[in-house]
Amino acid sequence: MNKKTCLFIAFMVLLSFMLTACSASKETPEQAVTNALNAVKNFDKDTAQKYLAYDKLFTDSSDSEADDLIKDEENLKLLVNKLSFKIISSIQEGDTATVKTEITNIDMAAIMGEYFQKAIALAFENAFGGADAKSEEEMEAQAEQIFVDLMKRENNKMRVSTIDIKLTRNENSWKIDTNEEFQDAISGGLFKAIKEIENSFGSSDTSEDKLREINNFIITDIWNKGFCDISHYLEDGKSSTGETMDIDFTLEQLADAMNKKAEYDTFINSLEDEKYAKIKQIWNKLSPEIDRLYAQVQEKKPTANDTSYDFDTGLFTQYRDAFSDEVENLQ
Repeated sequence: MNKKTCLFIAFMVLLSFMLTACSASKETPEQAVTNALNAVKNFDKDTAQKYLAYDKLFTDSSDSEADDLIKDEENLKLLVNKLSFKIISSIQEGDTATVKTEITNIDMAAIMGEYFQKAIALAFENAFGGADAKSEEEMEAQAEQIFVDLMKRENNKMRVSTIDIKLTRNENSWKIDTNEEFQDAISGGLFKAIKEIENSFGSSDTSEDKLREINNFIITDIWNKGFCDISHYLEDGKSSTGETMDIDFTLEQLADAMNKKAEYDTFINSLEDEKYAKIKQIWNKLSPEIDRLYAQVQEKKPTANDTSYDFDTGLFTQYRDAFSDEVENLQ
């Protein structure tokens, strides 16, 4: 091999190395989001901190009950170990980017609804415990154990959030905007659920007012603008009023409504008065049926005039009507 050939080969190897190094140094927004979310899931604080404000990710400025529950690292690990995600799309404009991402985690609205219900019952029982009453430290430990047991269940309901993650260029990588929407998606709606529960206790509105609000929401947002329109679209390609219908927009509105529904799940599960027992019983049939129908349209998008699509709303309407009747009968 002559000298010129050796020099050429050496040059090509060096050029290849330089191109590879240059490519590796310029991390894409999708790679940044993937690396950041994997770091959060794996509890890799150092790596996560490169992409986002990790110290703010699991804190709430209102100093709520949620902060106390996940202050312990083991509890925080329970919050992230079921985290999963899927990158949907990405748009980059200069030094900014938006990565649409589907994030799935434990539905903390459901967890916190149960937690508060059991914690209140525990406090009530202890108040009349007499000589057997536990100390404040024992009560806190027992309440925390309730939270841990709920988080460790294998059949917990999952919450899916589709959000636009905002990024700005940070040298050769990207920095994620750790805003409330991002925090809410990562935590399974934890802080939002806590605020809803706290607001329900401190609100001047009565529980009856709230239940009427929920009833109107089910009829209008879930049924009229959602399942009813979808049923008609499958039959004749039109809305329930016979008008042209944008199915994608309908599904987007339904997704927003399902996020709102999680708050109502928490509220109804927190009702303690015996007069709401029947309403809670019906809701525990209605809510899963709503989830089932929504999961169906997520898994298989409805198409116009598709009479083969089995979208059975019979149980939903039965439970919806029963729920409406009970709410209207409240005194």
